[in-house]
Amino acid sequence: MTTTRRRTQAERREGTITALLDATVRCLTERGYAATSTAAVCAEAGVSQGALFRHFPTRQALLVATAGHVATRNVEAFRATTEGVAVGTVDEVADVLGHLRAAVLSPANQTWRELLVAARSDADLRTALLPARESLQAQMLAAAADLWRDRLAAEDLPAVLSIVVNFFDGLVFSALDPDPTAAPGRTVERALRLLAEMVVSHYPQEHA
Repeated sequence: MTTTRRRTQAERREGTITALLDATVRCLTERGYAATSTAAVCAEAGVSQGALFRHFPTRQALLVATAGHVATRNVEAFRATTEGVAVGTVDEVADVLGHLRAAVLSPANQTWRELLVAARSDADLRTALLPARESLQAQMLAAAADLWRDRLAAEDLPAVLSIVVNFFDGLVFSALDPDPTAAPGRTVERALRLLAEMVVSHYPQEHA
């Protein structure tokens, strides 16, 4: 007879927190910042509000924790998709940029856009998000350094990463192919190719 091991208190606590964070991601993605109330998150997670407030004393604390949760998960996913890949040719660089594009434009990453837009008019949220933003930047720079250290000059890495990520973020708010009959993503794919060509020509492989 097989017996099911009972979860420890720490495991139950971790499971509840993860369920709440994942539910917050879904609410922010599907409903937006204003409609992501603690009641909506609890309903989505199947968790009582009492349980939520035991782990997150305020709505803001929940949102900030969710931002950090998404950041770590997205960077880990990007690392997994690019582990061991080469960045020697234009095709290889363009492929890596495509993986980064998928991470930045993923539905989960909409969490960050919702919170950053809200923070523009909410000084308390803006301040509360600062540690999570700094952590995300550090994680992204570390991942980029591991991937690009043989290609890009260390002093240029933050600037190049900023150009690429801001380009991808801008895609969310603007359509680069206004013609509805155009091939999906045609202009974006060409832009990625041009960026890859510039990186390869500006930073020869023997840089390091």
